[in-house]
Amino acid sequence: MARERTDDWMQEAKDLARAERELQIEHWVYITFEYCECDRSRVVLHKIDMPRRMLDRWRWLVEWRRAKYVYQYPRKGVQVYYCYYDKRTGLQTGFGSLLSCVAAAKAQITKVERKIEEYVSYMSGNDLFFDPTTDEKLRCAKKKLAQKRAKYAELCALLQSEVAKHRANPGICKLFLGFRKLGEFTDIPQARKFAEESGETGTFNLIGDRFRDSWYQPKCIEEAGI
Repeated sequence: MARERTDDWMQEAKDLARAERELQIEHWVYITFEYCECDRSRVVLHKIDMPRRMLDRWRWLVEWRRAKYVYQYPRKGVQVYYCYYDKRTGLQTGFGSLLSCVAAAKAQITKVERKIEEYVSYMSGNDLFFDPTTDEKLRCAKKKLAQKRAKYAELCALLQSEVAKHRANPGICKLFLGFRKLGEFTDIPQARKFAEESGETGTFNLIGDRFRDSWYQPKCIEEAGI
């Protein structure tokens, strides 16, 4: 049972890798060494842009450079931020990103198509009464496949729109409260000001071109009645 589960996971990983190749996703990582001032403005000390596959080999360089800046700015709280993105489109990759959703949707189509092919091959060789035009399981599987293809087409249309928007205005920032999108802004200070004045409480996520920031905003004292 465990072996079958492992084989399924490996096959899903292969399907996902194949989908990324077909979508021509080029995994890169943009690394920044920075600290924040009291007003949360960024001070970027250094940038590294490299293919994702090189990161493990050059991890020592990242650690060395961070140690260097911590030594130079011991009270600034120097941090290292990793932004994973697609070199071709400029969009960010990673869990929950649009590109990862498109690749996962394409991989799901491949998986269902393979299951249908295996089912038809098995039933044709083992069931004399099998009729692919009337088989209920096959009909349900094809319906599921059609739904996944429709979802994939919808995501592809959204992806094209996002790529066009990003190329037209690469400096745009998207502000989220958790996973709820609050809006898009032309620069980082504008987005942070909106978050501070929104009266919302929770974890804010700000995503821009090769930039990502996250912070928790508590209830203000007046609202809490303290």
